[in-house]
Amino acid sequence: MDLLYSIMRLYDIMSRIERELDELRRAMGMVAIKKKPACDIIDEGDKITVLIDLPGFKKNDIDVEIGEKYVKVRAERKEKESKNYMLQERIRNFYRFIELPVDVKEGEAKAKFRNGVLEITLPKREGRKGKKIKIE
Repeated sequence: MDLLYSIMRLYDIMSRIERELDELRRAMGMVAIKKKPACDIIDEGDKITVLIDLPGFKKNDIDVEIGEKYVKVRAERKEKESKNYMLQERIRNFYRFIELPVDVKEGEAKAKFRNGVLEITLPKREGRKGKKIKIE
């Protein structure tokens, strides 16, 4: 599991670098190349909210897995028939591993999909509190 976690963490770092390069391209007047849907992670005090734009996908196309410190989202758009594309830019497959900054209560996580936006709500796990000890 440690190797897989390291690979997924590296993938997340590479994604951040890719976003920074897109911002640099935009600042230089170049067109940013978007290869995956936009994602926002919001700290709302007692919970973390993850928003991912998945236009064109249906609820049944999306799988979400929650761990104590991560979220995995996988989506695959299924086409009934093969088409002869001259240009294909819409995303058909998507995978995202998100390392969370805090532990969450994975058993209490909720997800909803509305208007092409996946919203995942993750209640935070209370941090372990220190214990006072008596000095002898």
